[in-house]
Amino acid sequence: MTGAYFTRTGDREYLPTPHTQGPWSPDHQHFGPPGALLTRAIEQCTAADTGPGALLLGRVTFDILGPLPLRPLTVRARTGRPGRRVRLVHAELLHDGDPLVRASAWAVRPAPGDVPSHEEKAEPPCPPPHPDDPESTVPPEWSCGFLASMAWHFVHGEYGRPGPAAVWLRPRVPLVAGEPLTPAQRVVLAADSANGVSAELPIDSWGFVPPDLTVHFARPPEGDWLYLDARSAVGPGHPGLATSALYDTRGPVARSAQTLLIHPRG
Repeated sequence: MTGAYFTRTGDREYLPTPHTQGPWSPDHQHFGPPGALLTRAIEQCTAADTGPGALLLGRVTFDILGPLPLRPLTVRARTGRPGRRVRLVHAELLHDGDPLVRASAWAVRPAPGDVPSHEEKAEPPCPPPHPDDPESTVPPEWSCGFLASMAWHFVHGEYGRPGPAAVWLRPRVPLVAGEPLTPAQRVVLAADSANGVSAELPIDSWGFVPPDLTVHFARPPEGDWLYLDARSAVGPGHPGLATSALYDTRGPVARSAQTLLIHPRG
């Protein structure tokens, strides 16, 4: 597969490609790529002040203010609370001067090399797929540019089947043309699919759109593949909630949560 999610058109301007298209409307983006683009801006803002790798993302939260059109976008990032050990960074995504997404992130200094290790030891139940393994298919009602841009290998569950799901996934195109994805960008790109893979309701009759996404990072993932173990909780009289745990081949790397707006479609 060729192309990228975004083409850079200026210092802070980007044009989304059809690879960003989401399942809710052919005119709107899946949030995975824009979320990763904001993560990129946050990482660059942090590195510009402290140096590459001096601080790592510990938590990032995105507030999605409305649908994201497949139109030119501007990305801005600034330091909210400076510091050499812990730093708060704010970022926003705009179209024609109107904010579409606001993000905040805490970046922290990595723990010293001699700190005792007490990392969670859980591993995924199976290794990532072999290149010759067939990919999982996506049902027509879920078909969109973003889902087609990702390689999917479901371990249990599948798109269109209600209930919890676990899947190995990786992007097949870069975020920005000519640039490799960073580990944090890969995590955000994958985490936004938690509510989709674990949907409890049929997409043709119900909407379950997340107005936010929060990701907590345990450590940078290794390799291209991420294992997403996701579940959703929906019911009458309360908001929905989608949560996930993300792994690489060595173990847990992040956890995510999304609020879900549940509504009938049509």
